Amino acid sequence: MLKKRFSTADLKAVLNRYIQGSASPEEAQQVERWYAGMSVAQEEDALADPGKKEQLRQEIVSGIMMQIQAEQPLLPARRRYWRPVAAAVLIMAAGACLYLLRQPAKVTPAARLVYAPPGARKTVTLADGSVVRLNAGTVLSIAGDYGQQERQVELRGEAFFEVAADPQHPFRIRAGEMITEVLGTSFNIKAYKEQKEWQVAVAGGSVKVLRQPANGAPRVLAAVLTANRELAYDLQTQQVAVRAISQDQLGAWRNNRFCFHNSTLAEIAAELQRQYNVPVVIAGKGTTDGHYKISFEQEPLPKVLKLLSDLTGITYTIQPDQVIIHTAKTH
Repeated sequence: MLKKRFSTADLKAVLNRYIQGSASPEEAQQVERWYAGMSVAQEEDALADPGKKEQLRQEIVSGIMMQIQAEQPLLPARRRYWRPVAAAVLIMAAGACLYLLRQPAKVTPAARLVYAPPGARKTVTLADGSVVRLNAGTVLSIAGDYGQQERQVELRGEAFFEVAADPQHPFRIRAGEMITEVLGTSFNIKAYKEQKEWQVAVAGGSVKVLRQPANGAPRVLAAVLTANRELAYDLQTQQVAVRAISQDQLGAWRNNRFCFHNSTLAEIAAELQRQYNVPVVIAGKGTTDGHYKISFEQEPLPKVLKLLSDLTGITYTIQPDQVIIHTAKTH
């Protein structure tokens, strides 16, 4: 149990430092003691204001993991194996604890978070038998009342869904403002925050894709998207393109293949960073505006960088703590 009584700001700061691996040894021990013996009664003093308590719960449960996945530098490989697991368990436990404080008897259960850290993948089976395979650097939030009236999840990253058929309970995936609705089918969604274009690709059956702004009417992006078709949604221009896609390309990451379609060098670098859990930075005066359509096997990183160099003209430097991609010079 924490010896010190934390304010809301202090509690959030300590948890954030612990998750990033920058907490002091004393702070780490305090957090782990608190997690091991957390008590609702003792937390009530620090979170007496219901409004602040709810705001903190939402930020911890919904914000910190997604912020780390999108913005924070990756941890060195030697530290990656236990930190993401401990952090995910800690955040879910903290969210559940904060959620239960002085709540009415009838409430919606807290969402469940599933996190696949950089350099790893994860498979989760939902209560209805639906299976979701998470690519590296992905967060899936499963509604606390999943399956009671509808089946709803929220995605930040990339995942392949195999949805159990249940016409009475529609399955909805929200990724930002994009919503994909299905009854029973299999498909891949790629919606990492740093991407300029998000994709929904159908392996079997059909889906409906909408854009639902926070304030505004929904817009149908595709009323019926069928097998071997992929919808590409440009987040900046809001333009939609539907194109054919082969089964080999669809969710190629599940078979350890990189498959880039109209991808920038920055997007390729971000994918390498997610898959190999090592920071990848771009340097040089060459252009980064090019778009590439390339695919290759997921080999060890040095082989992948050599192949990428042959295909795009970039050069690279492998350092102990990062990879630097030097853009090709233009004349």
